[in-house]
Amino acid sequence: MKYVTLTEGRSESVILRSRFLGFAYGVNDETDVLERLKELRKLYHDATHVCYAAIWDEKGTLSRFSDDGEPSGTAGAQIMGAIKSADLKKCLVAVVRYFGGTKLGTGGLTKAYASVAADCIANARLVTYVMSDIYRCNTDFSTFKKISNVVGIDDVSYSNDVSFTYSCPTNESIAPLIDKVNGKINYSLFKQDYKIVKN
Repeated sequence: MKYVTLTEGRSESVILRSRFLGFAYGVNDETDVLERLKELRKLYHDATHVCYAAIWDEKGTLSRFSDDGEPSGTAGAQIMGAIKSADLKKCLVAVVRYFGGTKLGTGGLTKAYASVAADCIANARLVTYVMSDIYRCNTDFSTFKKISNVVGIDDVSYSNDVSFTYSCPTNESIAPLIDKVNGKINYSLFKQDYKIVKN
């Protein structure tokens, strides 16, 4: 099981003198969503609208969007559509609008919010997380030297021997790592969790 989220992204468009500012963030939970929105509303306190959509779990079941006073369906749903089109999870996309004096109409608003949200996502870096088995391991110094650059090794500590964690996708095995050093590693399954896929 895996999911894709993003790093921070920005976009900006001016449409019929209305200024649209897009912001994308990776989030861990609903609290992150609310904190980010609070920051944006404080920073852009003079904006006409702060519309958004967010999904804050790995499966995409925990979500919310808001038109923030725009005509129903013209803003939040369009931003959510951009998130779902990119198949993203655990993210927030917000669009701040400064009204320029000319009404865009529902069609114009729908297009503007969808476009700014999509641009914002396109300007962010996508990050993939995969459900992984995480092992606690230890071995001697010379053995560790042979595998020290292997992807998935983290939290290394040195004492009488070398302790570290090793993670691999749950549908894979620790066996290739063990084979590299002819079985000279002690290991035990520690937990399962989402880990970032290193590019």
